[in-house]
Amino acid sequence: MSSSRRPPVSSRPNMTSLMYSLPLRRLKEILSHVVPEATLGPVEELPSTQLPRLYSLSMSDDRKLLLSFAPSLAVRLLRQEASILSSEATLVYFIAGSDCRPAEMAGSADSGIETPNTVSLSEVVPRLLKHSSNNREMAYPYSIFEETTGAPLSTLSVYLSLPERRLVDRQVGSMARALASLTSPNGTFGTVTQVMANPFSIALPSAPPVAGSQTWSEAFNTLLEGVLRDGEDMRVLLPYETVREHCQRLSWHLDAITLPRLVVLDAGNETNVMLDRGLDGNASSSSTGGHVKVTGLRSWSQGVFGDPLIGEVFDNPNEGFLEGWQAGGGNEDVIEDEPNAGVRLLLYRCYRAVVSIVTEHYRPQADSSRRELDGRRKLTSALSELEKIDVAVSDALKRSRSLSVEASDEESSKRQKVAE
Repeated sequence: MSSSRRPPVSSRPNMTSLMYSLPLRRLKEILSHVVPEATLGPVEELPSTQLPRLYSLSMSDDRKLLLSFAPSLAVRLLRQEASILSSEATLVYFIAGSDCRPAEMAGSADSGIETPNTVSLSEVVPRLLKHSSNNREMAYPYSIFEETTGAPLSTLSVYLSLPERRLVDRQVGSMARALASLTSPNGTFGTVTQVMANPFSIALPSAPPVAGSQTWSEAFNTLLEGVLRDGEDMRVLLPYETVREHCQRLSWHLDAITLPRLVVLDAGNETNVMLDRGLDGNASSSSTGGHVKVTGLRSWSQGVFGDPLIGEVFDNPNEGFLEGWQAGGGNEDVIEDEPNAGVRLLLYRCYRAVVSIVTEHYRPQADSSRRELDGRRKLTSALSELEKIDVAVSDALKRSRSLSVEASDEESSKRQKVAE
């Protein structure tokens, strides 16, 4: 795992090289109040696919802290990404104050691997030590956490045996199920920043109260419309009106969701899941005897209160994930209106495809063409399936209306005969 990081450097000689990206002197002053019993040692910038700039802070008392620094102004953000740090801090604060009871997860008797008996949110959600949503302290918003152990699953997945990977998927499923057990504190739907006020900033008396949407269809439409407008701003070629039309026609399926449950949209993404193999840093070991454990997420910024099925893990869930999800839920059924879940999943797939396409135009990468093409294929497939549902619903309504008209004509004919 150590090979996936850049070599650590001391904060003193690194002052010049990091002065433009990280105000170390100001950081030391802040840390003197956050952890007064320790001083800042080596600082290591962590390679990450996440938007925030991440730094591992080694303290003199051997503690490891994580500094999450807002992306620079040169990074183009989607509307829903504008407040990622405050969203993450608010969500972590909310979960920490909730009843994080562990969700039971049955082990596999023949896997040959030690299986955790429980997955507790208190074990996977990092401890937040400090957050600032303004630009006054260090020029950018920032958060300081106790560092999550392990490495991203994307850097370790090739070394996992099949039993290990299944165990990881089961733990992710159990974690997602534990998150879904938490509901909106005020009963409204939407992103974390739409539903809850930032507990780390003082709201002005004239500021409107924070309140989400009253229905899930309204909240989802806000998400979808936001990314569609992002695409229009960049003149991305997309079937905007077709997407909007399908969402409008089928939004009544979303109204079946009456209880806003917590979902972290990218909770199953390999670049976001943090994993500890317990192999003393030997990530390339082929031994299956290691204790694999999901230790948390790299980012908790994409929290939404709504339908659990909107999480990307439900796009194509594997058996391991479903086992963990079902075992972690006990007898409580958190998926509402299951007969029509397929329609909702198609709408969510359409939304994710649009996000992936637009993101590549906002932040181009070396393989953006491949990523965009993959997103367009998924969007075309989802729209094709939604079109069939429209036709089926329309035909059903026509048949219903036809039967109603025939029944009305028959009743009218009977009345005429009686009158004669």
